[in-house]
Amino acid sequence: MAKYKVAGNAQFLITDISGTVRNMTSYVDTMSTPPTRAVIPLDVTTFGDTAETFVAGIDQSKTVTIEGPFDDAATSGPDAVFAPMIGTARAYTFYPIGTTTGRRKYTGTLLCLNYEPGGGVKERVSYNVTFALTGTVTVGTA
Repeated sequence: MAKYKVAGNAQFLITDISGTVRNMTSYVDTMSTPPTRAVIPLDVTTFGDTAETFVAGIDQSKTVTIEGPFDDAATSGPDAVFAPMIGTARAYTFYPIGTTTGRRKYTGTLLCLNYEPGGGVKERVSYNVTFALTGTVTVGTA
């Protein structure tokens, strides 16, 4: 599975279990797939066509895995934010290249599937959290 390095200006915000929007940017190293919009193509090819023909179908869900440094800060670290949200859907905002006015942003809802802190010998302690996109992703600007 490909991993995408989070660019220096990228921002990832998510609403925690208490309803507070948390900026998790400093705790994100990589995302398996950015939480952006995609649609499922529908094949509408007919017998008389000489090539396949498609139209846009419904929005497609993606699985998004985020990894980064573990921190058990009482209210703002990934352990405090992500661990309690397993099994719940939370609002998020993702800015791929920063929050300057006019920059692209994606907003939607992520269902938290699992959260795992861990690490090995001579490695930093890290975490990974896996989400499934649920519902519509809105594409806008900051």
